[in-house]
Amino acid sequence: MKKYWPLIAILFLGLILRFYHNLDISLWHDEAFSALMIRYPWQEMFVRLGLDVHPPAYYVGLRLWHYIFGDTLLSLRGFSILFGTGTIWAGWMFCKEAFKNEKAAIWAALLIAVNPFQLQYVTEARMYTFGAFFALLAGYFLAKGLNSQKELHEAQGQNMPDSPDVLKHRKASRWAYFGFTLSLIVIIYTHYYLFFTAAALGVYGLVYLYFHHDADKSARYTKYIPLILSYIVAGLAFLPWLKTFLFQYRQVQAGYWISQMDRWSIPSTFWDMLIGFQRDMGVANTYRWLIILTLFSIFFLVYFLKKTQSFHKWLVVMAIAAPFGGALLFALLAKLKGSSSSVYLDRYFLFASLYYSIALAVWLKEIKVKWLSIGLLVFYVFFNLYAVRVYWHNLNVESKPGMAAAAKFLAANVEPKQHVFVGTTFEFFNYNYYWKTGFATPVRPLVFTGGRDKANQMSHVDGVAMLTDADLLPDFAKAVTTGDTVWLIWTYAFGSNKPQLPLNWVQIDQKEYSDVRPYAGTVIYVTEYKVN
Repeated sequence: MKKYWPLIAILFLGLILRFYHNLDISLWHDEAFSALMIRYPWQEMFVRLGLDVHPPAYYVGLRLWHYIFGDTLLSLRGFSILFGTGTIWAGWMFCKEAFKNEKAAIWAALLIAVNPFQLQYVTEARMYTFGAFFALLAGYFLAKGLNSQKELHEAQGQNMPDSPDVLKHRKASRWAYFGFTLSLIVIIYTHYYLFFTAAALGVYGLVYLYFHHDADKSARYTKYIPLILSYIVAGLAFLPWLKTFLFQYRQVQAGYWISQMDRWSIPSTFWDMLIGFQRDMGVANTYRWLIILTLFSIFFLVYFLKKTQSFHKWLVVMAIAAPFGGALLFALLAKLKGSSSSVYLDRYFLFASLYYSIALAVWLKEIKVKWLSIGLLVFYVFFNLYAVRVYWHNLNVESKPGMAAAAKFLAANVEPKQHVFVGTTFEFFNYNYYWKTGFATPVRPLVFTGGRDKANQMSHVDGVAMLTDADLLPDFAKAVTTGDTVWLIWTYAFGSNKPQLPLNWVQIDQKEYSDVRPYAGTVIYVTEYKVN
């Protein structure tokens, strides 16, 4: 038990950092989608998820979780904290198995625990830490399966078919591939970007098997069977969702919103993975640092490959590189079609970031000069902690109560027969969450749609998966009469603007609530009008 105290201390540190200020950030649009989606009956939830752009595994897990812990903000983000903390343990497990080195495993756990990029996404009730945990767990089970398979082959070479070693390694191999298969199914059902990770792990497995435990002619191809079976089972498991996936793919192509990749996209992601400071792209010095950090990332990864003995170093590098390669391939194919579409967002690389931290930890451990190795580790850990402190200081969450405060104000002031309208769907869902969980008004909120009176006329970007006809307000003028009081919630965030209002609406008062999401500087306005 004593040998586990460093890991327990690191897990405790990681848990504290993941709870710090977590509930001070108001729930926002994307999280509200998660919170409201799990309220539907099971069958309807799957139908509505099919209208969105993500697979269902996270929502299934969150729904089961909420049966026990409810759907408070603590519960919703607690699910992300659980898996965010779990990645620390999974990183330790992976390093022990892949590199057979206790020190490297502890260092990897520590770097994951304090990494600002990882800490940022435990403050969201979304699928990112859930997917990251299972992406790392899949890598662990694959490494264990391949190691056990190699040990089984060596034990079988002693011509003792039922020896204790053969039975032990056969059992270990089977359980490892079983765990790998389940993890594989979870990740491809969690986020489509994890297809890149799944592909990288599969290719790596084939390469490992090709170069290890040479078999006789009769068994030359049978060594690939466990790995191939894992992917066949995962593929069959995905078949029920395939039709929905193809619909979602076409839907995204028809209404795309992600900015085009540029030459700074990948360097910016290395910045996030390594130092976690907010970057100001309006400052020339930022671009110099982006180049330096990219060159450093290439340098230490090359050194990691050169100095690390374990063949599983290639698993780590491929898990880092595959998402970047997938994004570049998508951008190239889009360009060939004459499109500027992209699937590149920094948060999609949270999955690869874990393997990046592991590579960094192993690289630091491999430095031969002990005082330099430990010194760099200590410096980097404190640098990360400083970056976390700066992150929260810059966010200044105490002065940005966001939609939580707006909903509380409306609950205290809206009277029966008045109206609550929301100017954009991007603020409708998070207001709806608060409206349904403690800050209800005597009237139901409606979202302005600019003439659209059917939910199926809305796009996936507008949140069609969560809307009903009864939620929609096509025309302000037709919804009110002279003498009515109207409360309008609106924002400039998400590229939104204040809706065009009827001329006979006279402004009485306006409150402003600064918010953190979707970006620091977001302001939610609550404006009171009298209809003349």
